[in-house]
Amino acid sequence: MDPPSLAQLRPDTLFHGRYRVVRSLKAGGMGAVYEVVDEVTDRRRALKVMLPGSIQDPGMRARFAQEAKITGGIESDHIVPVSDAGIDADSGMPFLVMDLLQGEELASLSARRGPLPPAEVVLYLSQVARALDKMHAAAIVHRDLKPANLFLTRRDDGSPCVKVLDFGLAKIAAQSSMADRTAILGTPLYMAPEQIRGDGAVGPKADIHALAHVAFTLLVGSPYWLTEANVLPSIFALLQRMAAGLPEPASARAARRRSARLPPAFDAWFQQATAIDPRDRFDRATTAVTLMAEALGAPPPSSPPPGPVPPTSPPPSSRRGLELDDRRARAAEPESRRSLELDDRRARAVEPDPGPKPQDPAPKLAGDARHRDEDLAEVVHEERLRAFLKKEVQRAREQRPRRLSLLLLGVDGLQEIEEQHGRAAVDRILNDLARVVRIYVPEGGLLGRYRRDLLAIVRPGIGRTRASAFAKVLGEKVRQHRFRRIPSMPFRMTLRIGVAHLEEDDTTAHDLLERATRDLLERGE
Repeated sequence: MDPPSLAQLRPDTLFHGRYRVVRSLKAGGMGAVYEVVDEVTDRRRALKVMLPGSIQDPGMRARFAQEAKITGGIESDHIVPVSDAGIDADSGMPFLVMDLLQGEELASLSARRGPLPPAEVVLYLSQVARALDKMHAAAIVHRDLKPANLFLTRRDDGSPCVKVLDFGLAKIAAQSSMADRTAILGTPLYMAPEQIRGDGAVGPKADIHALAHVAFTLLVGSPYWLTEANVLPSIFALLQRMAAGLPEPASARAARRRSARLPPAFDAWFQQATAIDPRDRFDRATTAVTLMAEALGAPPPSSPPPGPVPPTSPPPSSRRGLELDDRRARAAEPESRRSLELDDRRARAVEPDPGPKPQDPAPKLAGDARHRDEDLAEVVHEERLRAFLKKEVQRAREQRPRRLSLLLLGVDGLQEIEEQHGRAAVDRILNDLARVVRIYVPEGGLLGRYRRDLLAIVRPGIGRTRASAFAKVLGEKVRQHRFRRIPSMPFRMTLRIGVAHLEEDDTTAHDLLERATRDLLERGE
């Protein structure tokens, strides 16, 4: 009797001496999926087999086989477990046996319903993000995240549960020589620039990039790059265009399709999540989704995220640190306005002087985004900013009167500068801004980055009046500063400062951040 081929897996075919085929479910680039009955346990399962044309490729077989190893080491409600795997002796087909899911892919849901409400998108992607964080903590990168690989099921109580499918393209970054390869794997419309270029190992940030594009697809009803895919002459032209970064803000593209309206805050979030340089993206998937909810004005994810993913490199640190004791915080409270009025000699010294001699004497390349200026590197990243602000909110709520203020600083026109001159030019401007403002941040305060292109100053111990006065003085000092110029940059940069102070009904750091962001946006109107 001839061994069964993929075409012969018809109803009632017995595969691997155990799985009775019920029907074909789908076929894709790597294989096909069938509904089967396990004759040992009498349970219905999903059987995935590799396509015959791919069986001769050892690399494809190895990638397919590692799917079982990957899912076997991770426990999550949002990852489909594999119950059996191997290579069928009769046909030579690699196969996987998984739980049979009832529901539909997010791709078909989006195609059927069109744009989904922001709260629903946040709910679905927060579950995906928890699965991704667990994968990334185990040094696993999915590499092919897309709506077709996200399956919506229902729990017994009727609540939605999204599961991440198809680990056949995943890579174990911490094991085997395969982890170091840069072969282009993934669905083009959701691929990160580093996957397209093949320039080094692809890491977890590629999944965060894809997650952002999945968010756009679900919110708008079609992928961001669909326009280019429909007009460019070849897949190579499309990939080249995608590797160059976003041609326009997400809200502008959504508006032209007349299917959904995205708020301006989503543009900044989407730009950071899909940044060309992976290091400019969010550190964790759950962080990305939480901030997306903020940008959309949707309720935050209801379930707390898992523990932090170990970073691949040490995060930047503040020279003041986060562990400030109560005595230092109280010492900052009676600070007078005199501390804001620094003398002219100090202000002039800040403007032309690049600061202390760097430890690394090698010159920095102006157009190389891989080099970060010292002043900007000393600004704490967003997760540490939020942690510090949360602690100070709790401390201020225990005091009378409650005094805590937050300032957000933004420079107009950074997006246009990045489009014309690259990310390094924007970082140069932000570095100059950080150099000016950091000397006005007193002991007990903190200078951090927020939403990629904003600087945040946390000021414990001051209320509305002093915060407004501080913002006024700070704005004047920045206006006096001579920024290092780049071609076509305006002679005078426009700085906007949003101010918020702790109010009686504030309970979280999010309240302060949201109000400061709103004040910042209103000042630009």
